[in-house]
Amino acid sequence: MERDRIRKDVTIKDVAKRAGVAISTVSRVLNGLDKVSEKTEKKVREAVAELGYVQNALAVSMVTGQTRTVLMVVPDFTNDFNGSVIQGAEEYLKAHGYTMLISSTKDFKEEDFENLYRRFSKLADGILIVQGSTDRMDYGHWEKPLVLVDAYRPQEDYYTIEIDNERGTFLLTEELIQSGHRRIGLIGGIPGETASGRRVAGYLSAMEMYGIPVDQRLMAPGYHFEDTGSRGMETFLSLPRYIRPTAAVAVNNLTCIGCMKALAERGMRAGREISLTAFDDHLLARYSVPGITVLDRPTIEMGKEGARVLLKLLSGGEVPEKKRLIMDSRLIRRESVVKR
Repeated sequence: MERDRIRKDVTIKDVAKRAGVAISTVSRVLNGLDKVSEKTEKKVREAVAELGYVQNALAVSMVTGQTRTVLMVVPDFTNDFNGSVIQGAEEYLKAHGYTMLISSTKDFKEEDFENLYRRFSKLADGILIVQGSTDRMDYGHWEKPLVLVDAYRPQEDYYTIEIDNERGTFLLTEELIQSGHRRIGLIGGIPGETASGRRVAGYLSAMEMYGIPVDQRLMAPGYHFEDTGSRGMETFLSLPRYIRPTAAVAVNNLTCIGCMKALAERGMRAGREISLTAFDDHLLARYSVPGITVLDRPTIEMGKEGARVLLKLLSGGEVPEKKRLIMDSRLIRRESVVKR
């Protein structure tokens, strides 16, 4: 208790005295306002650690004009992908002395975004946004450094962290084709110039490349949520046997879970009555029997990269040359695909 009381009373003047430097030098080191020698910075950091000095965040923001806080917006908190991106971003920001505020806007309505911006813009130096599957919001008037994660906006002036979504569903569809399937369904996705639309395009591209006609009855479009997966799979299973697909591609982890739920309710499973592949790895895909073949994205790394690019923008120094950072993904084969 006595030690905690003493630490609360430590001032910047005490740190300066312990380090043998001026108060202004301590301020420059702690607030990053100016460069000091490596030797001086080391002395100040050691004095801070020894005395247990804690900066007053409000005072720092008044001096620097920065809150050292980042606002992160995600579509929802139920998706494992969003959680992993949050984890990666938070790890990077925390290591660099930043705090993160997190909010969600499941429906991605424009008024929801505007309300978020009005509430939090003065509290945050910059913004990280994990885009919804069909999000086309215009953030140009927000007047804050901003990075989009899991986005497809190639014609617009945003920094984005993404993967090649079209290639992803191409690989998932090709895996089924090379296993002998020809009646292949697509569950989820909405055509258009978005990440979701790119996934639809990848499926269509694979079917065209292998000369397989696309049956519109085997396309179940929808947002990337569990109910889209369960409805789509139910629709497929209700088709006459000569039309019913022998395999399906789910556009993300939640639609995959919906597919698995619909199969389980009928006493069926992927890899037996119907082959299944899906975007994004997740716990059920890994530990179900059989496991689900998936396209795995570097989700935590995507969060870290988004945070890294944002802090570069906030530093006012050299900014990344490429506005689109396209990260690698990989196909993980499990037992949900059977040969025909």
